[in-house]
Amino acid sequence: MLVHFNGQLVPHEQVRVSPFDRGFLFGDAIYEGLRSFAGHIVGMTLHGERMRRGLAEARIGWDAEQLGTLARELADANGLSDAFVYWQVTRGVPSAGQPLRSRVPSRTIIPTVFGYCLPAPALSTYTTPPTKSAITTRDARWLRGLVKSTSLLGNVISSLEASEAGADDAILIRDGLVAEGSSANLVAVVPDGREGWEVVTPSLDSTPILAGVTRDLILRAVNGTGGLGAGASNSLRIVERGVTVDELHQASEIMLLGTLTMVTAVTTLDHRRVGDGGPGPVAEQLLQTLVNVINAEASAHADRMPRGTGVRN
Repeated sequence: MLVHFNGQLVPHEQVRVSPFDRGFLFGDAIYEGLRSFAGHIVGMTLHGERMRRGLAEARIGWDAEQLGTLARELADANGLSDAFVYWQVTRGVPSAGQPLRSRVPSRTIIPTVFGYCLPAPALSTYTTPPTKSAITTRDARWLRGLVKSTSLLGNVISSLEASEAGADDAILIRDGLVAEGSSANLVAVVPDGREGWEVVTPSLDSTPILAGVTRDLILRAVNGTGGLGAGASNSLRIVERGVTVDELHQASEIMLLGTLTMVTAVTTLDHRRVGDGGPGPVAEQLLQTLVNVINAEASAHADRMPRGTGVRN
């Protein structure tokens, strides 16, 4: 596998990271996970904007404008057109004479930039939503949920709690409100209080959660706010608001949305069946909408990854 390390494409076993890198010592870094289908990176503009916001919040000086070009070069070097492409930018290693563990770093630090890519399923394989089980658990993470930081210990602990409880994932709850999964945003179909149902997703201001790119693409398509409505039903709307844990436990469908997750149906929650125990009609519709959006975006953009002749890993 060839990886990107500080401007070079090199075999992964040749990479050497200083033990004094602040990403290693502090988790002082921002990351992004991208998805390529048939050589096209999905939502590249949204990913770039989110990384720029995170780097600015962290005061790490790296130009996220490079992200798309570097990702295409990396995937091409590995001969991959359907891929998951991961990037992280750490603050770097303190220069000589600078303190190694100062909370306020030296301004002369050069960021460490690392990227890798792995094969991922082709878009044609997403014909029905995958499924998983989940538990609810307390969201004890920090409050800067909009920053895509590599400091993911809180998410890891929640995932361990889910595994120990015999579940695939954790849905995080803060002060009685639903946040997100351990690595994906959430949509649910809940009672509307009028003998009907409402499709909802936690709003970004209800709890500190990440502004997911897949979430954004689906909201734009379904709600008609981004000109990406291919395949979306005129009758389906997703409401962004605070969602209570009580509503979640009454849901007829629960879905997780993410770059690798796509649209995944949660079929058991806290060891109780959700709906009829399989992917529901809203999950099916959202997955088809997402597939249509990705196809439409790929057709509309000329910035496809070139299919190179690099070594396929």
